[in-house]
Amino acid sequence: MLGQNGAMYGERESGEEAGSGLLHFREWETSIFGLLVSLVIVGPTFLSEETWHGAPLIDRGGALWLVPAVVMAIGFFAGGMIAGYHRQRLAGALLKGVLVGALTIGLAFAGDLARRYMLGEGLQPRVLEYWVAAVVAALVVGGLGGVSGRYLAVRSWRRRQRASV
Repeated sequence: MLGQNGAMYGERESGEEAGSGLLHFREWETSIFGLLVSLVIVGPTFLSEETWHGAPLIDRGGALWLVPAVVMAIGFFAGGMIAGYHRQRLAGALLKGVLVGALTIGLAFAGDLARRYMLGEGLQPRVLEYWVAAVVAALVVGGLGGVSGRYLAVRSWRRRQRASV
């Protein structure tokens, strides 16, 4: 079987090709890890917010619902930051952060729909408006996290370059 560049699988690659493969693996590894971090923070927070004493906090009025919203924003940002860390281009880091935010909010939305179905609750237009706002916020915060992750990686690389000179 032939791999990339016509080389047989299992043959030694040049140093440049091997480094590129490792970088590609690291990008996917950090993307998946970023998604997991985001899910670990957002999932339980969202679940506790939705089931707080039998009703979502946001339906009760007041500002208490902002606490889980901030925690979930931190989850989107942290996941995006991890996913964008090994990206070489700014646009790639932004895209990875947005992707982490989209997958996380999509899974949270699917979980909420399943919960509502099991409890026999409908989806009110007001809830749908909140979800649209949450999707936009998740994408923006995840993208900002991705850009911040790339910034930290570049800053770390520059610091190492100055230390070695």
